[in-house]
Amino acid sequence: MSGKRSSYITCYCRLLYRCDVQMRASIFYHSVFVAIALVFMVSLTGCDTKPIEKKQINVIFRYDDYSAKSSTDMELRIIDAFRKNKASLTIGVIPFVSIGSLHDPSQHNVVPLTSLKGDILKTGFEDGILDISLHGYSHGTINVEQMTEFSGLAYNRQAERIAKGKKLLEGMIDAPVTTFVPPWNRYDLNTIRVLEELGFSTLSASKNGETTEGSTLNFLPASCYLSRLRDAVKVARSSSDAQPVIVVLFHEYDFKEINQQNGSITFQEFFNLLNWLKSQGDVRLLSISQAAKVINDLSVNRFLLNKREDLWDYSLSRFLPISLWEEEYIRHITLYRESHVVPRILLKVVNFYLLIVSFGIVFSFIMGILFFKRSTFIMKISIYGSISLSIIMIIYASSYIYLKYMMACAGVVGVSIGFCLSILYFKKKKLWGNGYP
Repeated sequence: MSGKRSSYITCYCRLLYRCDVQMRASIFYHSVFVAIALVFMVSLTGCDTKPIEKKQINVIFRYDDYSAKSSTDMELRIIDAFRKNKASLTIGVIPFVSIGSLHDPSQHNVVPLTSLKGDILKTGFEDGILDISLHGYSHGTINVEQMTEFSGLAYNRQAERIAKGKKLLEGMIDAPVTTFVPPWNRYDLNTIRVLEELGFSTLSASKNGETTEGSTLNFLPASCYLSRLRDAVKVARSSSDAQPVIVVLFHEYDFKEINQQNGSITFQEFFNLLNWLKSQGDVRLLSISQAAKVINDLSVNRFLLNKREDLWDYSLSRFLPISLWEEEYIRHITLYRESHVVPRILLKVVNFYLLIVSFGIVFSFIMGILFFKRSTFIMKISIYGSISLSIIMIIYASSYIYLKYMMACAGVVGVSIGFCLSILYFKKKKLWGNGYP
């Protein structure tokens, strides 16, 4: 009787063991497919952030190359457009413009700003329409290979030119000029030193410029052209910044009335664009001087942050198809970001390749379940072949970054993982007593 009881107990224990194995196997496979489902969900939702409810989008217009040679009629029309919209325009003034070509280093003759041009500036400044900035000295390049007026020029020569131009403009408008706009947006560390010593408070160039961490200047780099402005406002609304900044750089030659062949916009289209911006409840039009007073942080720290994140964006863009990179590209070239966040594009890259790996896992897992039962040879070839190919492709990928190749590499890795999971599946079945190929 005791032997029979012992036999019952043994059977019962085996049953419990098999149930426990089956439960653990069930949990394992459920976990695998839940993880894959989560990857799909993350990839579909991407890394979009919820727009901030009380966002204030700051749009700053910077008009360059106002000089004795520029089109007075077009400039008066532009100034009038801002006057009608009760907005302020930052105008980059060349105090002593080169008579000849600005791209020829041998040209040294200059012509100072005329009294008529000076009166226009003074009237606009007193009316609160114009924010006057110094746009170099003559705008003539010193380097035929890389257009620049100041970068590479000796400190004393930079100080002499900038001081002379500043004196002329301040005499014309009877007010301090504290914003500097280097021609072609190029400058160097000597330029930074000169600006700080001459009492400038703000530098507006590009996001690629040089600086030192201890600089006391405000930085408001140009980040957008007229053709991208509507796109810039759109991406600013979806950004995580409470005060995104868009600095719009334009010139007289951007207007088709001045340059019919290469102009990008008519004056009427420009006027309509201003009207549209003015009608947007979350957009405010500022000058550079106004922005320096009301925007939380325009310090060198913000400038350096943008340089680092732009480098991230550029480096990671190679890993994504253009359709996924386009929005990040617009964000990269149009916004001057406020806070340090994990680059959105990094999350997109991770999600994109996780999605490819997940497809590979699901596909190869199903294929393994269907065919590994039929042939051990097929199983071994698939497993060892996919793992070996994955290793080779990963090693090669470290020195060969190409979008289609990286996508293929992710797919092969997913396939090898899926095959391994299918082997684990058969091993679990063997524990259940259903056999193993």
